[in-house]
Amino acid sequence: MGTDDAAGLGIQVAYAAGTLTVTLTGEVDLDSVAGLHQAMEEAHAPWGTRVVIDLSGVAFMDSAGIHALLTCYELAQDRGGSLSVTGAHGVVERVLHLSGTLTLFRPPPPGGTRPGLN
Repeated sequence: MGTDDAAGLGIQVAYAAGTLTVTLTGEVDLDSVAGLHQAMEEAHAPWGTRVVIDLSGVAFMDSAGIHALLTCYELAQDRGGSLSVTGAHGVVERVLHLSGTLTLFRPPPPGGTRPGLN
């Protein structure tokens, strides 16, 4: 599945080997997060899937983007899976760091687990 919405967010979704990869390009902000939510809802990955959101092509993210990532994180957990974020750089990495979510979205260490949002 690939979409490019009018708000400037490109979304590519691919499923392989137990991992759902969501690659984002452009800006993740109030105008574009609906597309991310829709892509996650429509991704018919099996129960327990590992979700990776690749932000290497994202130039900007605001608090609505962080909220969208947290919602996707909870959705993945509700489905018995996990969610991690890769490729955050520059302003996007700084926003995730300042919000305290960067460590939450990092992949768990091999054999390790991360705490939930509870």
